[in-house]
Amino acid sequence: MLGITGLGGRFRDIAASEDVSRGKPDPEVFLKAAAKLGVDPASCVVIEDARVGIRAAKAAGMKALAVTTTHPADSLAPEGPDRIAATLEAVDAAFLGGLWEIKP
Repeated sequence: MLGITGLGGRFRDIAASEDVSRGKPDPEVFLKAAAKLGVDPASCVVIEDARVGIRAAKAAGMKALAVTTTHPADSLAPEGPDRIAATLEAVDAAFLGGLWEIKP
C-alpha cells in the first residue's frame, strides 16, 4: 500500500503483521514499532479506527486516538481512547501533543 500511494520512502521503519506472531488486541505490533524506533511506548500515539486496535494501544501503554471512519464514537469509547476524532483532517502536531496535557 505504501508503494501504491508513493509513501514508501517516507517512513524510517515499519512494523506490520509479518513482524509479529500475535494480532490485535495483543499489543505486540505496537510494542515492536516502538522498539524499532527506539522510543518509549508511553511517548507513542496510535491512530486507530477499530476497538481491538484501541485495546492493543492501551495495553502497550500508548496513547490512543480513535477515528470514527469505520465505527461510531459510542462503539469506540468503551475501549478508553484518549481522544476521538471524526476525521484526520484536524489532526496535527498540536492536536497530538495535547494528548499529554494535564487536565484539571
